[in-house]
Amino acid sequence: MLHIGSRSKTICLSDYKVTNGYVFHHRPSIVRCNCNHASSSVRPQEVKERIRKIFGKIEISPSCYDTAWVAMVPSRDEPKQPCFAQCLDWILENQREDGSWGLSPTHSLLVKDSLSSTLACLLALSKWSVGHKLVQRGLDYIGRQSWSIDNKGQISAAGFDIIFPSMIKYAGELNLNVPLDQSLVNVLFQKQDSAMERNDLRECKTNPAYYYAEGLGKLCQWEELMTYQKKNGSLFNSPATTAAALIFHCNDDKCLGYINSILKQHKNWVPTIYPTTIRIRLQMVDTLQKLGMDRHFEAEIRNVLDETYRLWAQKDEEVFSDVAYGAMAFRLLRMCNFEVSSEELARFKGQEHFINSLNAQCTNREDAILELHQASQLAFDEKDNILDEISTWTRAFLQQELLEENNLDRMSQNEVEHALRNFSATLERAENRRYIESYDVNMFKFSKTAYRSPNIYNRDFILFSMHDFNICQTVHQQDIQELKRWYEDCKLDQLGISPKYIYTSYMPMSSLLFGPEFSDARSVFAKYVLLTTPLDDFFDELASQEELLNLIELVKGWNRYSTIGYVSERVEILFLAIYKTFNEFAAKAEIMQGRCVKDQIFDLFLDVLNCMMREVEWWREENTPSVEEYLSIACVTIAVKAILFTTQYVLAPKLSEEVIKSAELGEICKCTTMVCRLLNDTQTYKKEKEERSSNIVNILVTQSEGTVSEEEAVEQVKEMLEMNRRKLLRMVLHKKESSQLPQVCKDLFWNTSKVAHILYSNGNEFRSPEGLKSNINTLFYKPVDLSPKQA
Repeated sequence: MLHIGSRSKTICLSDYKVTNGYVFHHRPSIVRCNCNHASSSVRPQEVKERIRKIFGKIEISPSCYDTAWVAMVPSRDEPKQPCFAQCLDWILENQREDGSWGLSPTHSLLVKDSLSSTLACLLALSKWSVGHKLVQRGLDYIGRQSWSIDNKGQISAAGFDIIFPSMIKYAGELNLNVPLDQSLVNVLFQKQDSAMERNDLRECKTNPAYYYAEGLGKLCQWEELMTYQKKNGSLFNSPATTAAALIFHCNDDKCLGYINSILKQHKNWVPTIYPTTIRIRLQMVDTLQKLGMDRHFEAEIRNVLDETYRLWAQKDEEVFSDVAYGAMAFRLLRMCNFEVSSEELARFKGQEHFINSLNAQCTNREDAILELHQASQLAFDEKDNILDEISTWTRAFLQQELLEENNLDRMSQNEVEHALRNFSATLERAENRRYIESYDVNMFKFSKTAYRSPNIYNRDFILFSMHDFNICQTVHQQDIQELKRWYEDCKLDQLGISPKYIYTSYMPMSSLLFGPEFSDARSVFAKYVLLTTPLDDFFDELASQEELLNLIELVKGWNRYSTIGYVSERVEILFLAIYKTFNEFAAKAEIMQGRCVKDQIFDLFLDVLNCMMREVEWWREENTPSVEEYLSIACVTIAVKAILFTTQYVLAPKLSEEVIKSAELGEICKCTTMVCRLLNDTQTYKKEKEERSSNIVNILVTQSEGTVSEEEAVEQVKEMLEMNRRKLLRMVLHKKESSQLPQVCKDLFWNTSKVAHILYSNGNEFRSPEGLKSNINTLFYKPVDLSPKQA
């Protein structure tokens, strides 16, 4: 039997109102979060509107490093004058108080990155003999912070070992004495030599070092490199590298046009990468999803993904020029029912392929591998063996990264841990909370240098997501209280059902279908699951033949049960709990569907009872069914179809009889029940072998007459499981014009399969009392508070 759960009730609370699916407290008019900062009182609707407006405005921080390289480009007509004097002026105006240049506000992990930006700015000022006092202050800063250069805890671009030593050499040519210990300089040059040896400069196309060509200077094979110039005129969408081509190679009109196009938008500075529209919008969508607030911005997100899909179909450079964002685009598009082929990721199917494809297609190796791994989890087609190959090597790489903890900040570590969990066995709301708690508005992304975007790191995001989580949590608390009252009214304790099952039944589905608007669906799902728990015990070992037949007769004649009578008190308690609860389901369903479905609800349950009786007969007769016969019965007794069909009636959309009886719904239900049944059997076959109960693993072993071992049978079942899981995922995500089933219903089936994966996984965090208690507290009772870094 499927012991999974959730529960809730319709929101009719005097203190709350629902607006566009979001619950707002309207007494008083200002929503106050339960956090430790008085200043965190916000008006959610105002915050929501501000976030909505962000979709239409892409912002990114200035890059001092890239702006300095642009400032060093000489004028075509007057080589002793800067071509982009406005960038030189910007550098003069933006030195920080400590003498450095870099991302503002800075971060403790970015001292080394600031050294690169500062030295680049000093080169620009020295080249044009301006800002002498600023130069001295900058040199003093480099001297004070030289400790960070070989500090492993500091974060810098992957090309630091190539670029920074070259800038020291360039400083020497400008008679600029960089105050670094000679032994440290020697180490830097040795690292540069090693980096050069690792990268064959003769192979431009596959050479990662060329992304940092400004660090190669005249050593770079510029003629060859220019053959990879993009349509927008850039080299690798990098202002710094494109500027270096103008400095060291030639006055290319397309390069100049690229930089001028940036300055037309940003006036006197450049970002570290350009263009940024699609990548930042994708990151914004991804961030909103991870914070659990994407459902409030469905129209805006759809617009972003529609545009991304248009560019994907055109194989546009902006989508495919970076590994990380190409993989992210694939993942977000496929998860939102767009048809995208994994063939576009074929060049990354092996780690060697990935390294050879790095070049200008990867601004951050770790981010790219993380994104590739997440994309690889969406395999559902025969052609998706590409994704399987990507999954294998990226998983190994990320596991190694976790072992080397210094490589990852807290937020990145959480993301890697999440990515390595079974994609089909994650509690969405639990992951939302982890992401909210690790979200740092002062965090940054990395390209050539660190950058921020309010489209990704934004205080409004954390405020809105925190309020959303806490308001949903309040509704869930009320759901649980109502569920406890129902449990007592049904006298389930007298049937040996512990109150803890209230939480285990409610928790998984409420963490996946957590919106307040799904309250009735959670209620039906959780109550049904709770009722199947004593029913399972009833048929497995507790009841007599007379009691079993009595219960079946009562359900079959539910509309005249009083004339049938009860052969025992426990039959009476169980049946009345079923009868009252199913009538409640039917009443809610009739309101939603506009028709009576009580007969259908009882008939679905009667099918479960009849199949359970068949399993009892197998056991009593010591009969081993065939695999086909077993699955035809066991996929009914797990009660997935009965639970989900009943839940669908209250989920929201009206479902015609044609849809209910459709082949599409039948197939998606079949795959879901198979996934749940096979997951159950792979975890319980040893116990059921001792009890002489039927289980597909034991049936395969028995019927093989010694040719199949237990381990081999388990592997066969896992293959069947994976085939059905992928088929289910394909039906949920594949956009089919002829589909009559609403997406919210498809998602219910997928979420149920996730619940089964969660409960039957080896690392089930709900099995231990400590794990269960911790999750109950964090999901239902402990509000999310603002941390100091989020305030």
